[in-house]
Amino acid sequence: MAVDYMCPDCKGHLRVDEHIILTVKQDGEKGMLLLINPELGNYQTIHHQSHSINEGHKFDFFCPICHSKLHSDLNDNLAMVLMRDTDEKIFELHFSRISGQKSTYQIMGKEVKTFGIDAPHYLDFMNLIDMS
Repeated sequence: MAVDYMCPDCKGHLRVDEHIILTVKQDGEKGMLLLINPELGNYQTIHHQSHSINEGHKFDFFCPICHSKLHSDLNDNLAMVLMRDTDEKIFELHFSRISGQKSTYQIMGKEVKTFGIDAPHYLDFMNLIDMS
């Protein structure tokens, strides 16, 4: 079984084939679908060419099934989905809402794994050592 990603509210499956599919919006603009690579630490995305994503802009992330906002309780600059690994363990997966910022956190209880060169920026919000 492949790693799966789910909405924390409706528990709907967000992974289709080789992409996590989310809805994103920026500053009151129309929403768009964003396809994200499911490999942790791989920040490749795909979106329709009629939209542009400028580095440094903050986006709101939503479940494309139930339309719930995928917010993180750890920091306003992070979004969160659930991740089920191949051993059926479920983790919280927090990731940056700011385009171009590479920071992802896989959390289960007090166990935290970080991914991305910008991950140290938010470690102090998780009651861990600030490595920035």
